[in-house]
Amino acid sequence: MSAIRSHELIRKAIHLSSSAIPLLYWFFLERHQVLEGVIVLAFGFLMAEYLRLHSDASRRLFMRIFGSALRSHEHQNLTGATYVFVGSVLTIFLFPKEIAVASLLILSISDTFAALIGIPFGRHKFLAKSAEGSTTFFIATLIILQIIFPATLFFNIVVAVTLTVAEAYPMDLDDNFVIPILSGILLSLISLV
Repeated sequence: MSAIRSHELIRKAIHLSSSAIPLLYWFFLERHQVLEGVIVLAFGFLMAEYLRLHSDASRRLFMRIFGSALRSHEHQNLTGATYVFVGSVLTIFLFPKEIAVASLLILSISDTFAALIGIPFGRHKFLAKSAEGSTTFFIATLIILQIIFPATLFFNIVVAVTLTVAEAYPMDLDDNFVIPILSGILLSLISLV
C-alpha cells in the first residue's frame, strides 16, 4: 500500500475543482456563458503549454511553479489540466446540458476519488489501474448518473462499467480528454433508445 504524495493530492484537488464547470452550468449559467469561459481557459492553457514547450524561460518559470505536480510524461507533453479544459470545451459544445454536466462531473469526481482510493489502498491490478480505484470510479460514476438520470438504472450501470474499463485501459490518449467525450457519446446513444 503506497501513500498519496503531496503532488498527487495537489493534482487531485485541482482536478476536483474542475467540477465547478459543470456545477456552474447546471445551476447558474447558460450554455454560451460556460462555453465562452471554458474556451478562454482552454486557450490560456494551450498558450501556456506552447510557451512552456518552446521557450526555456517559460519552461523554467512553469517548472518552478507547477513542476512538482507534473507527472513524468507531462514534461514534454500537454498536462492533464489542459486536457481537462479542451475536453470540457468539446463536451459542452457537442452534447446537451444534462449529458455534458454528467460527463464533466464523472471526469472531475469519479476520477479524483478513484485515485484517492486506488493509490493508497490499491492492491489488486485491473488493466492499468487498481481494482480498488476502478471500483471507486464505478460507484462514483453510477451515483452521478443516478442523480442526473434516475429512471435509467440498467443503462447507467452499462455506462458506468464501460467508462470504468475505459478509464483503467492503458491508452495513448489522456483520460481527461477521453472520459468526458466517451461519456457524452454513450449517454447520447442511450437517450436515443
